[in-house]
Amino acid sequence: MFGAGGSALGLVSAWSQRAAGASAKTNQFPRGAAIRTLLKDLPPSALANGATLFHEHLSIDLPPTRPGRGTPPPPATADVDLMIREVATAGQEGVVCIVDGGHPDMGRNLDNLRRIAMNTSVHIVAGTGYYMQRTYPADLASKSEDQIADELAREVNRDGLGAFGEIGQSANGAELTPDERKVFRAVGKAHLRTNLPIFTHNAYGTGPDVPREAGLRQLDVLESVGVKPQHVAIGHTCCLDDPKAEIIREIAKRGAFVGFDRVTGGFVPDDKKVTMVLAFLDAGYADKLLLCSDFTGRRTTARPGYGNTLTVFVPKLRQAGVPEATLHAITVDNPRRLLAFVPKKARPKNA
Repeated sequence: MFGAGGSALGLVSAWSQRAAGASAKTNQFPRGAAIRTLLKDLPPSALANGATLFHEHLSIDLPPTRPGRGTPPPPATADVDLMIREVATAGQEGVVCIVDGGHPDMGRNLDNLRRIAMNTSVHIVAGTGYYMQRTYPADLASKSEDQIADELAREVNRDGLGAFGEIGQSANGAELTPDERKVFRAVGKAHLRTNLPIFTHNAYGTGPDVPREAGLRQLDVLESVGVKPQHVAIGHTCCLDDPKAEIIREIAKRGAFVGFDRVTGGFVPDDKKVTMVLAFLDAGYADKLLLCSDFTGRRTTARPGYGNTLTVFVPKLRQAGVPEATLHAITVDNPRRLLAFVPKKARPKNA
């Protein structure tokens, strides 16, 4: 192994071969597979000419954080004209699709998302579900797993939604709360009713009580209702200080995708994230890595916009020696493989 600033020449061949294998898999989608954007269903090949960001936020307005719990919520992104400009800029930087990780309990506005999609060249996939305990509606506690799953499946089919996510757990929690566990199982059941992919939120970096195995335990709960790991991305793993990639290798070994979805931000510096990525690639899991930034809008000096995965973090991987074929597989092919699904119900005509 080597540090982020070292030479990767000894691994270029192995990484390139792994990336070629991942690329080959993307050309073997099941018959009828689609990626569901807000405006229309697309064949996976439609997203082959640029990067897909599997977890960002284009429309979000979280309720206030409860005292003593977690960190302040991100700013609301109600300025749709601003979002249109930001997304258009990301398109110029090489982004062809953005997955919005919001849903009703996060203040997501589908009309705003449709406006963004209609006024840019970037395809928008909308998610759904429930975020974490502090954002749940009051009546969720009285609902069963199957009731929640049925409601989510109806919402998917009514509104033309393309993913379940982000689905999370409370900050600095040692485990899922009973309601959060119920939601995870319900989302798993809704996946079985629809085939839509799932991506999660982990509380890594928020406090000492979050176990290193939190992502693995989330996968346990989803698998307990029959979800196959290849349809799941475990999120915020880049906020875990795991230089040898021990935990994320275990996630990938089970078949799930590993979400580095807070690049250029979060709780772990980018140089440590690069080191973890190199260890992960060294272990042979180039086809299981996803990159994005969990961005919530308005660019700043520290956060240069939705395209920052491509303009800031990918160049650091390139400088560390990661081959272009591998970078292409990670940014273009892997997210298509996560998002592509065979619909169990026809898309509604008015979606």
